[in-house]
Amino acid sequence: MKILTVKKLLIPAILATLASGCAELQKPQSLLDAEKAYSQAANSASVLKYATPELNTAKKTLMSAEASENKEDMASLAYIANAQIETALSKAEAQQAHQHTKDLMAQKEQLIVSAIDAKKARAQNKLATMQQRVVSMEESRAEEEILLAFGNIEFVTGTADLVPGAVSGIDLLAEYMIAHPTKTIVLSGHTDNSGSAELNMELSQRRADFIRDVLVSKGIAAERITAIGYGQSQPIVPNNTREGRQRNRRIEIKFAN
Repeated sequence: MKILTVKKLLIPAILATLASGCAELQKPQSLLDAEKAYSQAANSASVLKYATPELNTAKKTLMSAEASENKEDMASLAYIANAQIETALSKAEAQQAHQHTKDLMAQKEQLIVSAIDAKKARAQNKLATMQQRVVSMEESRAEEEILLAFGNIEFVTGTADLVPGAVSGIDLLAEYMIAHPTKTIVLSGHTDNSGSAELNMELSQRRADFIRDVLVSKGIAAERITAIGYGQSQPIVPNNTREGRQRNRRIEIKFAN
């Protein structure tokens, strides 16, 4: 009976001693250092982006170290975890450097493309400018021909009727305006000083209106044409000769875009 009593007393004491020994088991400095290194790595954006699998492996190793029953195993696993963390850091650094190089190359390629595009744009602008100059020169020559043709337009004295054969200039003008749909014109009617100024003002307006109506009949929109009569107020030569009066009976054209 005494022997059983002693055993009953010893068993709790042994268990308490073992529990106390386990409670006193502290993490070695190597494990604390590995946990600190892991915490720093886990807060690194580059590691999370490029080396998450390696970091997770290190975390599992640290968990195993924390669950170890002796310091030797803790230290050994801490060493392994630390090496795994270093691997994650090295991979993240290498991947980040590689990505930085790729970004620089992409920027360089973009600069090259931009430079080529800018060069093309300059060349295209230069070509467009040259083409516009050619078009402008062609338009100027065409307008000069129209002005010359209109210089030959004659009206029957005292009327808004054209003399026979005087419509070629109008046909030329209509064709030009059809080919250049943004062009607008101002038609100015003028007379010599025969008759009263009031009648000549009316006559010059009727002559300008007549040319406008002919153009409209040929398909030119009326809003593209302005017709104004100036009567005898703007002679280009003296009216004291027959030839001078004939020249003053005229229709002038001004072109605009």
